[in-house]
Amino acid sequence: MNRPFTAFLAFLDALLVGVLGVGILLIPLTILWLTQFELAVDFGAFWRVAANFWLLGNGVDLLVTIDPTLALQLALQGAGVPFEIGFAPLGMAVLTVLLGWRSGRRLADSEHRLLGAAVGVLTVVAIGWLVASGAGSDSARPSIVQALFFPAAVYAIGMATSLFSRADFSAAADPADPAGQAVDILTRSLREIVDRVPAPVATVVSLAARGGAMAVAGLTAVAGILVFVLILGHYGQIISLYESLQSQLVGGIALTMGQLSIVPNMVVWATSWLLGPGFALGSGSVVSPLGTQVGLLPGLPILGALPQGAPAIGYAVVVVPVVVGFVVGVVLKPRLTAAGAGSSPLVLVLSGIGVGVVGASVLGLLAIWSGGAAGPGRLVDVGPDPAAVWIWSALELGPSAVLGLTVGLTRRFFSRMSDGTGAEADSDGGLDGLGGLDRAGADADTNKL
Repeated sequence: MNRPFTAFLAFLDALLVGVLGVGILLIPLTILWLTQFELAVDFGAFWRVAANFWLLGNGVDLLVTIDPTLALQLALQGAGVPFEIGFAPLGMAVLTVLLGWRSGRRLADSEHRLLGAAVGVLTVVAIGWLVASGAGSDSARPSIVQALFFPAAVYAIGMATSLFSRADFSAAADPADPAGQAVDILTRSLREIVDRVPAPVATVVSLAARGGAMAVAGLTAVAGILVFVLILGHYGQIISLYESLQSQLVGGIALTMGQLSIVPNMVVWATSWLLGPGFALGSGSVVSPLGTQVGLLPGLPILGALPQGAPAIGYAVVVVPVVVGFVVGVVLKPRLTAAGAGSSPLVLVLSGIGVGVVGASVLGLLAIWSGGAAGPGRLVDVGPDPAAVWIWSALELGPSAVLGLTVGLTRRFFSRMSDGTGAEADSDGGLDGLGGLDRAGADADTNKL
């Protein structure tokens, strides 16, 4: 593809971010405006709801000012003064990331992928600014500065995951393409830096990154199943809440679309629940394995799926992350052995601890993003405590990953002892830590030859 076509294609892909993101909620709201309100209400109010919801989902804070008379009727503490809403419905961010991934995959085969990426990101910057400028009102005003950067950053994250997936870095860049030359220079520099990293350090970093990602994926998968089971088990209560709102068909569809966007938040909250610290739905409330104590909640039917009371097993649910960490360690053990580090206890322990640190860091970031201020007063505290999530997950994933990595090493040690080669294996670096790793790797390569 030539430059103009690449730029145009990237522009169209980025345009879908705003069209789909805002349109998913705007379409049912428009039908609601046409049927139930019969055009008697200003359509701008419906547009601002959809636009602000999209901005919130992509990390943009919203400053809300409630009329004093309405604030007295709501009887919410702090509703009489302007307050910020920072709670992000992660479903919108997931959609933006997926659209960015789709665009990056389409641009990966182009010789001008960096140009296309720049055009796409700048287009999302413009969309964020236009939506925020048009969605502001006296009652709700989004942050213009955040709207310029946050949606584009979320889109760029998705694009980066696939933009260079098909790139041929072994081929020389076209001298007439300055962007290609820059990528080629950067790639060669990174290769030189990576080549200088000692093999033991590279092994620890690689296993920690891979294992941490696997642990997060495993925990969120279990949490997703848990959320599905809770929604299915509390189906009757959720339907009763729908009926109490009397939103009718179109209003119910719009409400359902909005609730679907917070399902990823609920999965992150369920992950924190499995880890042990749980999460909050307002100041002074707690939803944890020891029990559920909540006060006044927003009228969202999906919140009827919250666990009631204390489960019989209590904190025994923390066995789930421990098992996940152990399985990750067992799965990574062949990679540790193939790297020539299977008999190095220091590398083994550092790799397991690294799995816990990486997994805890990712889960902590998800906890930050899944929570935030959802209203005035006590609703300023919604979601998990990121610090508690980090500490609990590091303590549960790290040691269990070390134990999982140890499985196989013990079996291999006794196998060598029975063959009479255990002493030789130990002298080759089994207890020498990082110092004997290079020689062990060289011996492994010689045996392969």
